[in-house]
Amino acid sequence: MKFSLRVLSSNTTKLRSPFHKNCLSLLLAIILLCTSILASQEKEKKEKKQKVITEEIVVEAQLPRELPISTTSLIKREKIELLAPRNLSEVLSYTSGTFISSGAKNEFRIKIRGFESQKIALLYDGIPIYEPFFNSFDLKTLSSEEVETIKIIKGASSVLYGPNSLGGVINIITRRPEPPSFSLKTQYDNNSSFNISSSGAVQWKNVFFSGFASLDRSDGYKWNTDGENILRENSDYERKNFTGKVYFYPNQKSEILLEASYYWSEFGVPFATEYYTPRYWRFKSWNRFQVNLGGLFSLMKDGNLKLRGYYVRHGNVLDAFTAPDMSELQWESTYKNDSYGAFLLGSFPYLAQNELKFSFNLRDDNVRTQDDRGEEWEEFEHRTLSIGMENHFSLSPKWKLVAGLSLDHLRKLSGDNKASLNPIAGLKFNPSVYIDIHATFSHKSRFPSMKSLYSMRGGNPDLKDERGTSYELGLRYEREFLFASAVFYNRIEDLINAIRLPDGFRTNLNIGKAHTFGFELEFQKKLHWMDVSLNYTYLDGKNEDENRPLDLLPESQMNVVLGFKDKNKLHFTLWGLAVSSSEVKIFDDRAKVPGYFVLNAILSKSFPKFSFFLKGENLLNRSYVTEPGYPMKARTLAVGLKFNLGQVISLGDIHESK
Repeated sequence: MKFSLRVLSSNTTKLRSPFHKNCLSLLLAIILLCTSILASQEKEKKEKKQKVITEEIVVEAQLPRELPISTTSLIKREKIELLAPRNLSEVLSYTSGTFISSGAKNEFRIKIRGFESQKIALLYDGIPIYEPFFNSFDLKTLSSEEVETIKIIKGASSVLYGPNSLGGVINIITRRPEPPSFSLKTQYDNNSSFNISSSGAVQWKNVFFSGFASLDRSDGYKWNTDGENILRENSDYERKNFTGKVYFYPNQKSEILLEASYYWSEFGVPFATEYYTPRYWRFKSWNRFQVNLGGLFSLMKDGNLKLRGYYVRHGNVLDAFTAPDMSELQWESTYKNDSYGAFLLGSFPYLAQNELKFSFNLRDDNVRTQDDRGEEWEEFEHRTLSIGMENHFSLSPKWKLVAGLSLDHLRKLSGDNKASLNPIAGLKFNPSVYIDIHATFSHKSRFPSMKSLYSMRGGNPDLKDERGTSYELGLRYEREFLFASAVFYNRIEDLINAIRLPDGFRTNLNIGKAHTFGFELEFQKKLHWMDVSLNYTYLDGKNEDENRPLDLLPESQMNVVLGFKDKNKLHFTLWGLAVSSSEVKIFDDRAKVPGYFVLNAILSKSFPKFSFFLKGENLLNRSYVTEPGYPMKARTLAVGLKFNLGQVISLGDIHESK
């Protein structure tokens, strides 16, 4: 018995949908809709003879707005700058409920309350970012330099975020410019790693232009083995990142955005030091190109509407060699993946103290793979559609009820198409303006990846979607200090597991059941000379079918950030991460991952037009791993310098959308 599907390149033209041909029509429709809305607003303005509004333009209007019954951790720009990270992998560990690890493919992955990245929706300015064949993302490919805020939504995430958010949502909002501005940042560390980035913005009438570029290059990092720091073979890399944005503000309540970005990298995959047979792999190229067009408009009197169309292209070439000297090529694997999509998000109040929110998400993923040069290309296609509706009822000044439902649909290349109804319900109680108590229930699903459905090595086109049910009780107090806590229980069914059949072949089957139970604590306090941030997470995750803990899931994790400052703009920040032990099943054995503690610090000094910093990572020079066989870097020291000519801020910080 073997579940597999092979699609020959000669047949692929019959399988391609007309969605590609309609992509330009979709973008044109968005432009026409934007124009129609703008014309309607201008007509209304003339008819009512409105006076000129002198307030600042409100452009953030993040939709969907933060669900009042969800547990949400917020990482602001201020904290990101204190840590001086290169990318998002160095930021997301410092909140509750998250765990970052790196392993076999040198990718930095995240877990939220035990859910892997394949079950998490990552949104970058509203655009879902994931590699469509594996249905996953690599955090190191996302620069932190232009990020304004990061929201990690756990538990009952809104149905408006679209499909495949079983494990939660990471919502990244980038900065909007206030021109004229220009900044230049450089960083160099003792591993011969060099980073330079620059951003700027200019304005012409009511049109804003902003750009960002970065170059990150390294000869590799060192790791601590038997008390000696030695170079990790094949850990070098080079990364380039370019982003350009054009904002157009036709009036005080509208925004049109055209954005394009390109990320390119070349990097090695360090060899496993234990457990696994070493693989001599190197990505000759790993790139992502993205362009999107859309707008933000008022809807009726007090509502708002956001719509956007986008195109994302992933391409990578992976070379495998026969020996560590990388001289003899064994095979070369190529992926060329295209994604076309659009989303619409809306919100408007009705009756008294009630608000209706709605969403429409459509995405078409197309994958072309070649196992080796000269072999035939395989092509796969997925189309996902999600329609969501959510109602926020104010029962009284202190009580609010939220109820919503989404219909998520997957059109597969073969096998039965999949559809799932995902409800959410919650109750919120605010005894005062600074106390929030919520209780929630939600049901979420995650569609199988193309790899698990169609791969020649274990693909099963009849897989069902994984399903999860979440319960949560949370408390938030925010006055003299911030204190938040949550107790949660998640149950997952139809987990997709790879198993070996009696005939020796491997396949994927829906046989798994698992649960996670835990609680989170978060504390923040600001003083005139010190800032304190403390997070703790306890997790009890279990694979019920095999009666063992979930893989690579630490029972406890705590992080702390202490920031000290004086009147001379001298800042000293100390941050640390303590993680308990975990285990993972490797073949038929269980490997233990020891607990670890990592301590980092940064000293910075600000002047009117520039600032400099000294940064130390893993100051105690601990030897540790997040996944067996793949040690993390040893003590690293870095120096950096940043010039600021003008400012770049988020206009969303001025005031909230009306």
